[in-house]
Amino acid sequence: MKIKITAILFIVFLASCVDLDIAPTSVLSGDLVYNESGIKAYFAALYGRLPMEDFKYEPGNGNGAQQGYYATISVTHLAAGTGEFAGNNSGGMQKHAGGYWGEGFKLIRQANTLIAELPKYPELSDRADAWIAEAKFIRAYTYFKMAIRFGGLPKLFEPQVLDTGDESSLWIARESHEDTYDFILKDFDEAIAGLPPTNDVGRASRYVAAAVKSRAALHAATTAKYGSAKFPDWEVDGVLLQGIPQNRANDYFKQAWDAAKTVEEGGFELYRGNVDKTANYTEIWEKPEANRENLWLRKYSLGNWVHSWDAINAPPRMVTTYGSRFQPRLDWVELFDGVPLDAEGKFQDVDVNGDYIVYDNIHQFWDGVEPRLRANLLLPGETYRGVKISLYGGVIIDRIDPVTDKIKKFSVDNGTEGAAYNEDNCWKASGNYTVKPFENGKDIKNPDAFIYYTTVAAQAQGEADVYTNAAGVRFYLNGRDGPRMNWATDNNTGTGFHGRKFLDVVSQPMGLHVSTQTWIETRYAEVLLNRAEAAIELAQGGEASYGGADMLQDAFACINDVRDRAGATLLTGVGELSTDPAFIARWRGAGPRGRGSFVEAPNRALQILRVERYKELFAENKIYWDLMRWFTFDTQIQNWRARGLFPFLFAKGATSGADGIPDGKVIYDAKSSEQHHGRHNFGSVNGYYETIPSGELQNNPLLQRNRNQ
Repeated sequence: MKIKITAILFIVFLASCVDLDIAPTSVLSGDLVYNESGIKAYFAALYGRLPMEDFKYEPGNGNGAQQGYYATISVTHLAAGTGEFAGNNSGGMQKHAGGYWGEGFKLIRQANTLIAELPKYPELSDRADAWIAEAKFIRAYTYFKMAIRFGGLPKLFEPQVLDTGDESSLWIARESHEDTYDFILKDFDEAIAGLPPTNDVGRASRYVAAAVKSRAALHAATTAKYGSAKFPDWEVDGVLLQGIPQNRANDYFKQAWDAAKTVEEGGFELYRGNVDKTANYTEIWEKPEANRENLWLRKYSLGNWVHSWDAINAPPRMVTTYGSRFQPRLDWVELFDGVPLDAEGKFQDVDVNGDYIVYDNIHQFWDGVEPRLRANLLLPGETYRGVKISLYGGVIIDRIDPVTDKIKKFSVDNGTEGAAYNEDNCWKASGNYTVKPFENGKDIKNPDAFIYYTTVAAQAQGEADVYTNAAGVRFYLNGRDGPRMNWATDNNTGTGFHGRKFLDVVSQPMGLHVSTQTWIETRYAEVLLNRAEAAIELAQGGEASYGGADMLQDAFACINDVRDRAGATLLTGVGELSTDPAFIARWRGAGPRGRGSFVEAPNRALQILRVERYKELFAENKIYWDLMRWFTFDTQIQNWRARGLFPFLFAKGATSGADGIPDGKVIYDAKSSEQHHGRHNFGSVNGYYETIPSGELQNNPLLQRNRNQ
């Protein structure tokens, strides 16, 4: 690694990351920096370049190009690879953008300069210690984001000076993976000790530092416990660059638990400001500064720094461009309480006779599910921004009576086969149906068909794509918001679901580069789950009690706190956090079945915890890194076919409101998605670590390579 030092600090000022109102500055000399307003501007620049996977993070563009942090627009998502949700540009395995190295060390050098120079200004002594602690937090956070990618890193804690004609004075070798985490956690400790309990919005406080430390310590602990078994340790010249000795795991779990407990001292709590648990959950991100749950925010504002989450992800009828890149998957939906499952642990769409279960209306199914799930979705039949969500894949014609007629399952849902609807199951799915697919109640090309559909995209459907029942109720054959089926090419959801989280469903415009929702980087729910995970791991690692607490009892209390706020079913006792075998997804082989089997874990206690993380931290770009640190990515996402839930509306007995959107009895069909329906694979275990950038290896002969390069 070649480090270039200059007497002038070049700072990219991005004030939107914090709540600061300062004129933009591109070049700051020492005299301008080391005063109250100069330091504030300096920190604004540092926070603006922190590597958060937020609204402006783009893992790739679907063609292999890596976008990374601070993308102009983000049309792909890390969650496409974890089973959380997909989009038109990220239907398959999506990995993080590679090569974050030079920018990281630039940020570290800027933090180092502040740490070294502040003591030289006695007039700032009353604030210097807190600012130095804040700079150490920034350094630790940046190093942490690099450690989860590369393993051991060069330790650069002092400004470097180039000896004339001797570039070797800038060469630094990598520290071990273990030592790297140790100096990261030490920096977090010093930040916790020196930071104030509160700070400006967007900046670190004592409790923000503790929360992020709990996250980093968990990464270190699980790498120590699980890493070597999956990815063989990589040692060069006696330095363990990839891999942490397993005997360090409990020490790191204790640090994670301690840090999480420190956050508790700050009076943070789960948000419970609304008695309606569905509305309450949405208010966490719709009112991000109005509660004591959200610890660390990155703010956006018009005329300063904006993003395009709404335009990219809302249903197409709400936007003028893009849309529908936010399609939750059925495998994720099945994790939630209230979603009916069969003995195999998959969605129960048919009864014991193999006939579809008929719901009285589009609302009935959703009324019974966990409020947290409702809060994360745009529900069919509900109105958002003046748009009533209309989701159905086809219309079951008038001659079929939903009360007396039985319909056998007409698709395959075994987790291994990709099945498109076709003439061999229930109706003809080929040919030109764009003109008029029916006449006098009969399909003129297939008189025996009982479901009508159209190949025309949902938003382009016209009178030729409308079916009218005997009562005069009109049905657009594929709804107005999808789902996107194999026969219709459009921008609507391919899974049967539209996501809601982070969308502004109230007032703001939904065009490109105008969204200003706040990104929540850290909230207390994650801290509680970090603490619960550390406690379970300690209990299973021989530490039944720690810090004066019973570890399983503490984990039980933390998980139930999160579940209670979410409206989920509470754990009945500590006995549920057992070492019994975890549930196994049917496509991964034989074993016990049940809710949560999609999420791989060593035992039931850890599976319960990991499922809770999947549900609570949905779409927050945390689960991707969880799968990396658990070292389960290559086996959980192996030959996996993403699935969807496709409703079909009965014409007989249906009604239509003033908005023209029909409602009536409905069946749901669960099966693999028809878009992006191939087998998904994380790939080789080498994917758990990145290669060191080749240019850095050329510039620094002391910089050791990683195993996979």
